[in-house]
Amino acid sequence: MDDWKKKVEAATKTAMVQGSIRKIHYEMETDVQMAEDYDMKTGELLVRKWKRSSRIGKQSDWEYEVGCPPLRNNVNDVMWESSSAPRCYRQDSKTHFAWRIQPLPWPLNNYKVSVENNTIIIRTENKKYFKKIKIEDMDRCQLPLVVKNVNCGHANNTLMLSYEKPPAILQLEQSLYRDLCKIKPIQDGDMESCKQQ
Repeated sequence: MDDWKKKVEAATKTAMVQGSIRKIHYEMETDVQMAEDYDMKTGELLVRKWKRSSRIGKQSDWEYEVGCPPLRNNVNDVMWESSSAPRCYRQDSKTHFAWRIQPLPWPLNNYKVSVENNTIIIRTENKKYFKKIKIEDMDRCQLPLVVKNVNCGHANNTLMLSYEKPPAILQLEQSLYRDLCKIKPIQDGDMESCKQQ
């Protein structure tokens, strides 16, 4: 847990406020970037995404850890995922890690949720859906998953899954958020970091 906190504290951070959203950009280590969006009223994390460079320096697309990634509609792609295929995205609250998977039309009793190898596994009895979900926050802090903390619900063709955050994660998040609020946000037109060389 301390390793992750040290890594975040050591990162070069830039803050920006857009409406009621505080956006934080981190440059972690060589070729690793992270961006987070927080709701300024509630302090909840809305988006966390990562960008890594390959060994030859090519930038990857943003990989979403929290939040719903935009639908891909690149006309240059030869193949792409069907828009009717189930999409899983994480949408946390203050006290729970939470996921929404949609569209999944089957009733709640069709889903079997278990924890194996520190991974949440979702299976259906009709064998039409299978999903493994890792909680990166728990892995970074080296905390084990406990199956009794997993809750499941279903409504409007959406499977809602949540995992109660342990006290150690809650304390870490509060500590990091307090530090992030101290960062002075750049203003529109503030180009200090983009000076010509």
